Amino acid sequence: MADFPAHPDEVSAAWLGAQIGAQVEGRCSVSTTDMAFGVLDTKNVTRVDTNATVSVSCAGLLTFFRLTMDWGQNASGEQRRIKNASNDYLPYEVYRNNNRTQRWGQRNSESRTGVILLGIGNEDFEAYGRLSGITPSTPKGRYTDQLTVTITF
Repeated sequence: MADFPAHPDEVSAAWLGAQIGAQVEGRCSVSTTDMAFGVLDTKNVTRVDTNATVSVSCAGLLTFFRLTMDWGQNASGEQRRIKNASNDYLPYEVYRNNNRTQRWGQRNSESRTGVILLGIGNEDFEAYGRLSGITPSTPKGRYTDQLTVTITF
């Protein structure tokens, strides 16, 4: 993420990539784009939505797979949180749908599934992020977290 000038009314927040945590036997690979919430104007914003893409490619004639996502390095229970250098936290969530009603998590009911035929092409999945809990008193700083996406096939 690029460095931004410090403004008293802004907080820099980002999800800096997703660490890929999969045991793959040479059949499938997963890549992600970063999910960045950007520089926040804490006086005028209470939540921010953004997207990222999770891409899967597999070799073989027919590959069925499931994608799960952990709660992140800074989670409190199952609440995902981004953290700054002063150990201040902001809650966020990642969803499977654009309406942000279906959480993307570790359970089968919170996962994404797909199939790739003949090892041709990728299957892309959008990850819909929502950062909330932003107030005028939100501590300033760069907030980050890292998630692990796991593919099971």
